[in-house]
Amino acid sequence: MRSTPTSETARLRALESYRLLDTPRESDFDEIAEAAAELCEAPIGVVNLIGDGRQFFKAEVGLGVRETPLESSFCRQALLQEDFLYVQDAARDPRFIGNPLVVGDPGLRFYAGALLKTPDGHPVGTVCVLDTKPHELTERQRKGLMRLARQTMVQMELRRALREQAEQRLLHERILDSATDYAIIATDARGNVTRWNAGAENVLGWSEAEMLGHSAALFFTPEDRAGARPETEMALALQNGSAPDERWHLRKDGSRFWASGELMPLKADDGDVIGFLKILRDRTERRATEAALQASEMRYRSLVEVSPQVVWFGDAEGNVTYCNAYWYDYTGLPPGVTGEASWMSVIHPDYRESTRQAWLAAARSGQSYEIEFPLRRADGEHRWFLSRAKPIPNADGTVQSWIGTSLDIHERKVAERRFKALTELAPAIIWFGNPDGGVSYLNDRWFAYTGQTPEQALPFGWAEVIHPDDLDGLLSVWDEARAREIVYDTEARLRRYDGQYRWYLIRAEPMRDAGGAVTGWLGSNTDIHDRRQIEEDLRKAREQLRLAVEATGTGIFDYDLVADVLEWDLRTRAFFGLGPDAPVNLDVYLARLHPDDRARADEAVRAALDPAGNGAYDITYRVVAPEDGVERWVSAKGQTLFAGDRPVRLIGTARDVTESRKAEQILRETEERYRLASRATNDAIWDWNLTTNHILWNEALQTAHGYGPDAVEPTGDWWMAHIHPDDRARVDASIHAVIDGTGLVWSSEYRFQRADGSYASILDRGYVIRAGDGRAIRMIGAMLDITARKRAEEHQRLLTGELQHRVKNTLALVQAIASQTLRGATDVDAMREAFASRLISLGRAHDILTASSWTEAPIQEVVDGALAVHRGVAPHRIRVSGPNVPLAAKSALSLALALHELATNATKYGALANESGAVDLCWHVVKANGASRFCLTWSEQGGPPILSPPTRRGFGSRLIERSFAGEVGGHVQLTYAPTGLVCHLEAPLRAMQDHRDEAAA
Repeated sequence: MRSTPTSETARLRALESYRLLDTPRESDFDEIAEAAAELCEAPIGVVNLIGDGRQFFKAEVGLGVRETPLESSFCRQALLQEDFLYVQDAARDPRFIGNPLVVGDPGLRFYAGALLKTPDGHPVGTVCVLDTKPHELTERQRKGLMRLARQTMVQMELRRALREQAEQRLLHERILDSATDYAIIATDARGNVTRWNAGAENVLGWSEAEMLGHSAALFFTPEDRAGARPETEMALALQNGSAPDERWHLRKDGSRFWASGELMPLKADDGDVIGFLKILRDRTERRATEAALQASEMRYRSLVEVSPQVVWFGDAEGNVTYCNAYWYDYTGLPPGVTGEASWMSVIHPDYRESTRQAWLAAARSGQSYEIEFPLRRADGEHRWFLSRAKPIPNADGTVQSWIGTSLDIHERKVAERRFKALTELAPAIIWFGNPDGGVSYLNDRWFAYTGQTPEQALPFGWAEVIHPDDLDGLLSVWDEARAREIVYDTEARLRRYDGQYRWYLIRAEPMRDAGGAVTGWLGSNTDIHDRRQIEEDLRKAREQLRLAVEATGTGIFDYDLVADVLEWDLRTRAFFGLGPDAPVNLDVYLARLHPDDRARADEAVRAALDPAGNGAYDITYRVVAPEDGVERWVSAKGQTLFAGDRPVRLIGTARDVTESRKAEQILRETEERYRLASRATNDAIWDWNLTTNHILWNEALQTAHGYGPDAVEPTGDWWMAHIHPDDRARVDASIHAVIDGTGLVWSSEYRFQRADGSYASILDRGYVIRAGDGRAIRMIGAMLDITARKRAEEHQRLLTGELQHRVKNTLALVQAIASQTLRGATDVDAMREAFASRLISLGRAHDILTASSWTEAPIQEVVDGALAVHRGVAPHRIRVSGPNVPLAAKSALSLALALHELATNATKYGALANESGAVDLCWHVVKANGASRFCLTWSEQGGPPILSPPTRRGFGSRLIERSFAGEVGGHVQLTYAPTGLVCHLEAPLRAMQDHRDEAAA
């Protein structure tokens, strides 16, 4: 099947008529694509529309795209087929050699597609399935695919028909607008005008703009309005499906005109009544003509002839012998013709035989005759008539003749049908109530909802589905409505067929006969369950809002910017010092604003009213009540509502924040005191958030320990990392024992690394703050630098040890001096003098040591003072040499102690312990790497030989190392040579002469 340019144009035009190209996905078509893929067991299913040079996928499964070019598509080949294209393996099909969809991605192999054909035979697309592997298609699958293609076309035709129907509806509306002889008026359900055509303006005089939104009762006469005629017509229209009438109406200029009209309800697609449609035509002239005609005819016609119904007579056998003019006028039959064939010919064929048999049966039995049938009018239209006849008896009781009438009941029958359709299609439950309280009619909605049958529900069984808690109240209202003959209106829960109850609005209007007597009630039940739920939710939301406002002490303000009306609730009035009845306006507000806050408040209002902003109003200001001078802080938050770019309303809340403001001020003052106190101390104060591990430090961390702000990480890990490694585990365990326990106070001493790498001795104390559940959440403390105190304590301990050692050594020296003095002495006086002199020398050495503890001393004096006692016995045995370098007090004391210990040890154990030993003491200053260093050597020889180094270090050795190496940072080396002890002391010259810390000595 090859397409010509002409046929292709027609095909594209046919496709365009469905208006489906480039439209969103729809579930109906998606289900067809899914069904096709499932039927053929293929991974890809498509509803494809083939346009000009492209194919559009209205629905697809497994493809992932909505459109592809037409050149390489399989569906292009499908258009060349009559109904179906089946490709078992495209790789073996010559039509698809080199096709990129076959040889390339996605590698399609199988295709089966049924054409989509319009009723005119134009192929517009396919329903197809595809796979990347060969397939065999069964006959069942092929037929199923073609059925899906036909279903797709049904969907497409249905959518086109619905669209054309909507377009036709629009055309009808335009036609109505062109009907200028008829006033066509639409209203809402309350009777207010929503549409007013040009004919209404011609007939009634009002323009559409003048009548929109106004009641249609405006063009009724005053007496009709007083008699509620507009409302009656709406009720009749709802009841009967329409309310025709002819009566006087009013024009805009006040004149009256006679109009024939009809009112009909307008319904939405779901059957809900959304309004009414009234059609009026000016019949004033026709009415005047008909009145004149009737007056003329009354003078010449009998009562029968002027009867507005068919009047006829028949003989005893049932043969019609006379019909009045109405009959001939209506039927168009020749006047005078009354035979059976004539009157049977104008009865509708479907009712002809039943009417004849009913009439013959009545004629035979002599009983009254009544039947309804459609009667053909002269123009061929059939209208419903009610035909009745009664026999006229003779004196003997036999039938003499018949007299009958046939009444046009067409409008009633139409109304009955309309009402029946209304009750069946209406979303509400429709029912008729009897004066005795029973129900004679329920529409199908009742039975579908309740599950009852007519036998179960009528006449009183309907009460069984009323909720037990609502039944007594409902029956009471129903009894009262019937007793007072008033509208029946109540709400109750009705049980659904599944046992669930839903709320219904139950209303009924009393129906009256011509004499005004109530003949029954026409009622409806409307489902209001969702509305009740919404109302309950709204009530709860309002209650929650009220409780929230009460609980938070919040006031409400509402400023109508258009009417310039400001409203405050009682709480907001109290904020401003106003009573409940005091007037409130903008002047009152401004008068009570604190003068210092007025400019800020004005700016906040201007910003909130600016259409370019977000309309938010947020400010805290002071108010002063002139009556008592009390000042309060008020926090106001609100939102501006705009109509376009025009602000129309500012609504919001207000809270008295006076106490919180005072608390903030106290807090600021407390924080300022804390800040000043922390700056005034050298203690490093810290505040540790245990939840976030964040620590805040005061400035003392920089001033006392040298850390700048950028060098400090505000975490507990940083702090712990700068504790001396030997102390870290102990501190960490002690502080977490307090944090994890129940204690409140923590204290510990440790060494903390300064910024220059040295360690400071710290006494740290902290206080734990706990939450209500006892959990530690915060800890505040202070680091006290006790380095000087620790050094003083160490120095004191050293001096105490030195004092103990010195006393022992002094006694040993005294003993040695006494021994040396007494050894070989023969003269007692000489012995006493030598012994005394040596004791004096010992005291002089102590004097020099004591003096050097706080003044600078030349090294020569230090050496002489330290060795005076020992050199006094044998001065030639201690040889001293070196420059007279000045020494700081600390260095002098350290050196004196070291020399004293060396000399004492030499006297006790070394070179001075015999008569032949000697000591060489020399010192000098050398330069190395640009720095001067002090070097001193103590060398012993000639004393008792040293066979091996001592197995333990005595107090003297330790004292030398501590006093020299510890105090001045020097280096001490003791060598125990066989010939004698050699002690080498070395230290930076600068350290030996440093006066910055002499007080420690």
